[in-house]
Amino acid sequence: MNIIAIDIGTSNCKAVIINNEGKVLKSFESSTKPIEPKPGWNEQNADVIFNASLKLLQQSFTFCKDENIGCVSFSAAMHSLLAVDKNGNPLMNMITWADLRGAEYAHQLKQRPIAKKLYQVTGVPIHAMSPLCKLIWMKHEAKTIFNKTYKFISIKEYIFFKLFGKYIVDYSIAAATGLFDEKNICWFDEALKITGIKKGQLSELVSIYHYETELIPSIKNKLKLKQNIPFVLGASDGALANIGCSIFNKKNIAVTVGTSGAARITSTKYSVDKKQRLFCYYITDELYILGGAVNNGGIVLQWLIEKILKQNFKNEKIFNQLLQAAMKIEPGANGLIFLPYILGERSPMWNENARGALIGLMAFHTQAYIIKAVVEGICFGIFDVIKAVEETSGAVETIDLSGGITKTKSWVQLMANITGKKIIINEGADASALGAAFVGMKAIGQLNNLNEAGTLLKKSSLVNPDLKQHNVYKKYFKVYQSLYALLKDKFKEIDTIISNG
Repeated sequence: MNIIAIDIGTSNCKAVIINNEGKVLKSFESSTKPIEPKPGWNEQNADVIFNASLKLLQQSFTFCKDENIGCVSFSAAMHSLLAVDKNGNPLMNMITWADLRGAEYAHQLKQRPIAKKLYQVTGVPIHAMSPLCKLIWMKHEAKTIFNKTYKFISIKEYIFFKLFGKYIVDYSIAAATGLFDEKNICWFDEALKITGIKKGQLSELVSIYHYETELIPSIKNKLKLKQNIPFVLGASDGALANIGCSIFNKKNIAVTVGTSGAARITSTKYSVDKKQRLFCYYITDELYILGGAVNNGGIVLQWLIEKILKQNFKNEKIFNQLLQAAMKIEPGANGLIFLPYILGERSPMWNENARGALIGLMAFHTQAYIIKAVVEGICFGIFDVIKAVEETSGAVETIDLSGGITKTKSWVQLMANITGKKIIINEGADASALGAAFVGMKAIGQLNNLNEAGTLLKKSSLVNPDLKQHNVYKKYFKVYQSLYALLKDKFKEIDTIISNG
């Protein structure tokens, strides 16, 4: 029996079809461009995302045929927020994780006595990305919509409502909202009180293994299904990336570098970072992911190539030429260090006002040096999160790497050299999609437990670090870490000048 995994991202939606031996049979993809009506705002049209998902389902069902489908299982990006009316119609565009409109309310909340308790109970650092802070913004700045809203939901909840007419949310997506009590596995009353909403305005909490089979008749007709198929709710893309890499050991860390980035371990207990640099999200059965996400992954390189160098980022020939020239530059780009915070930053500083900075620029630095410094800066940002995880949970030995970075061997090697860790790359599909497929297999009884999924993973390739280069990078990384502390107040000062004109 085949499993269809649907991965709902912020720049792409994907369908990956695997068989019961873990072999990828086919994949489909649909681009979904974000909408940026104002600086710092990041939205998407929920119906565009739903229609893209529906098309992926149609393509997948046509490929598989009804009788060969075990289930459909879902992965989705975290932190999205959509307000809908009593009929389930959107009252606004969906606000994505990248949206910063709630930054000022996040700053205000951090100063309140309740802030520490919010982090300890929900495991979510206070930041504009969280639905908690988005809701506070809506309560004050979008009152008409806020007061009309019947349900506040994520994009996956919207898709399931359109498919089945029910408002349900898996524990994993709920855990990333800032509204969820991680220990008692329920909505957190004190967080709801701060936002001004009621439990009834949120979806019913269910397991990641929960599935529905009774599609709305009109949808069933569109999909041309002759029989009922389990649609498994699945989990968040971050949790599923760990499951898709079969990471259940704290000595292994899953690192994803795509548009954004993240570093996460899987833990059997709920734990938070004393310095509040990391998140801790419930998955299921006493499984949690501990780690941090960064805003500034491959999108920084895209910004440099498109906005500054005026080249086509998606042209593989141009991209490879630029990277090849840059990777010939010595470690540290001859004293050039780049802070990649062009979209503010989440972990480890959780500061929406953080800014990018190019430090150490000299007349002899060329385009290749700048590209090298930018790529190193992206890796430094991920390594910063890994170091915080190690301080909280213990030393990490290996990195399971996924995302767009894996398409460029020299970039993978650079990540190994900077972190000093061995890097494992599993051949096959996107880790989050694979994780969704494994959860689906467990939900319908094809797997007894998620640990068994490791036997289905394809042969891995191993990349060892160049320890000589790592010793050089350790010195540059120390400087990199110190620069944010030195510039943090200046970033705030710049924002004040801009705000006051």
